[in-house]
Amino acid sequence: MDNFSAKEKTQYGTAIFTLFSGIVLCFLSFFLHQHTIHDSVLMYFGQTLIFCASVFGINLFIRNKVLEAESRINDKIDKKMRKVDNIIKDEE
Repeated sequence: MDNFSAKEKTQYGTAIFTLFSGIVLCFLSFFLHQHTIHDSVLMYFGQTLIFCASVFGINLFIRNKVLEAESRINDKIDKKMRKVDNIIKDEE
């Protein structure tokens, strides 16, 4: 977790805390109210799942796209460097 920025740590921490609170609220509602879960509790839990999915999904998507772009740029740089090396070798 050392390679995460403060922003990412906050996002992940908030998502995990929110998910945990939704799970706890569902269990408490189930066991304290005669084995039924009220609609509002299910709505809150659904919102926590959507929030967590968006936090993790968006970060993974962006990180993946950045790595793809880096890879393409490095490939182009390597091709150019090989061309320059071949030109220098041909001149010698």
